[in-house]
Amino acid sequence: MTNNVTPSGELVLKKLGINPHNLRADFLTREQRLQYRAVVNWITDYKPKSDATNLEKVRGYLEAFHHLGKVEDWMRNSKIISIRLDTPTKEELHHQLSLWGYYKELIELYKQIVGKLSSNLDAVFLANLGNAYDALGNYTQAIDYYQHGLTIFRKIADRKGEGRALGNLGGSYRSLGKYLAAIDYHQQSLTIAREIGNREGEGNALVNLGNAYNSLGNYLQAIDYYQQGLTIFQEIADRKGEGNALGNLGNACDGLGKYLAAIDYHQQSLTIAREIGNREGEEIALGNLGNAYNSLGNYLQAIDYHQQSLTIAREIGDRNGEGRALGNLGVAYDSLGNYPQAIYFHQQHLTIARELGNRSGEGNALGNLGNAHRSLGDYPQAIDYLQQSLTIIQEICDRNGEGIILGNLGIAYGLLGDYSQAIHYLQQSLTIAREIGDRNCEGKALTNLGNTYLSLGDYSPAIHYLQQSLTIAREIGDRNGEGTALLNLGVAYYSLGKYPQSINYYQHSLTIVREIGQRSAQERTLLNLCKAFSALGDYNKAIEYNKQHLALVQST
Repeated sequence: MTNNVTPSGELVLKKLGINPHNLRADFLTREQRLQYRAVVNWITDYKPKSDATNLEKVRGYLEAFHHLGKVEDWMRNSKIISIRLDTPTKEELHHQLSLWGYYKELIELYKQIVGKLSSNLDAVFLANLGNAYDALGNYTQAIDYYQHGLTIFRKIADRKGEGRALGNLGGSYRSLGKYLAAIDYHQQSLTIAREIGNREGEGNALVNLGNAYNSLGNYLQAIDYYQQGLTIFQEIADRKGEGNALGNLGNACDGLGKYLAAIDYHQQSLTIAREIGNREGEEIALGNLGNAYNSLGNYLQAIDYHQQSLTIAREIGDRNGEGRALGNLGVAYDSLGNYPQAIYFHQQHLTIARELGNRSGEGNALGNLGNAHRSLGDYPQAIDYLQQSLTIIQEICDRNGEGIILGNLGIAYGLLGDYSQAIHYLQQSLTIAREIGDRNCEGKALTNLGNTYLSLGDYSPAIHYLQQSLTIAREIGDRNGEGTALLNLGVAYYSLGKYPQSINYYQHSLTIVREIGQRSAQERTLLNLCKAFSALGDYNKAIEYNKQHLALVQST
């Protein structure tokens, strides 16, 4: 980004309706003239240094806002925060502050102006306050502002605004892991959009419903809503909405283990973002492509996409997006086995999250650091990071995140050999998943419990939990989860010396992981089949699977 992001001072003063040569005639008191002279000076004379931060680049506007506030000229202040900057995306000042991650400064601006103008504008600013707190991971505070805005929209009979407010509430409740409440709000938003014939609002509500069901692990239902939303956006030629719906379809396919379909959707989303010049959408699509390739086991391709996403985030000044891309890079390097590099990226993500005051991002970064140290074999350090993450996630009442971190703590304690503590945390994770109705996380908790009992050599409960995991994976259409459960059941029966049953599970698993293109899972399954046939004394079959395993490894 260039150093100068502000349009000419003369144009801004014209928009504000301030004539710098006529202050004495336009403003009666000396105090007023002093404040407006300060406004003129800050807008026309202030020049940021060459190494100025993004906040310093727009300091003239923020100072002008402060001086206008002293004379209670709130209408002009509303115009200042809506001035479009000379940035790559030509955002209004308050939206650009959000992209830059200056949420605390933004909150102060909104708080000063709320209640000073019309009810309609108050409702809009309250929604923006909610968005800022939501971005900081303070979902309960966001909900308070959304509710306040909703009350005003209903009072002034603004049905379109009411629908948007309900959608925002749904989004925050989803972030809290309260998926049924989220669905209820999105359904109300959908009803209003259909009643008033707001096709764009209808499409957004349908996609939001898809997001809620996706969080529940109900990917097929999510896809149905995304498809409905996509159809509407295509009908009304809303290219941005179309790209968003396609990206979400990709995420749902990723959850189902349909990685090639996911990549196709994300590529379509990326194409649209580039066609319409939506840089933020391009950044998100690239990140989603990286996640899909990571799931597929193509880590180098994943890293390439995440690096592209990071470059765009930095170009447009999207600090949250920058942190997200760094975290994704960390996960990819962890998957690649380059744990020091993974830790490096997660530490950068953590630094940004703390700078922004983003508690949700901080919790995620700490959790990822814990996972990276676990991969490195440093289990005490992993547990320390995961405990720090758990504290934050519990403070912000993120039930879904809490369940995930508890599951990761269970895995870490299991690797440390403390199986009783591992089972304790995994049972808590399972309880939360069932409480919030998250079938995907429930399946993972059951899988991890099964694996822990496998490590204990207690095969009966291991098989019991793995069978439950397999059932859930098949119910929600999670092909990756199904393949994993089958593989682990094969391990359990192999350990019991029941080699034919073991081979049956391995072969079913191999069919699935080949279908979805999961290379690392294919390698493990082929090696296990080799061992199982060797144990049966069928050395020809064992050699055949060993050759397939070797060929796959050499082709990587």
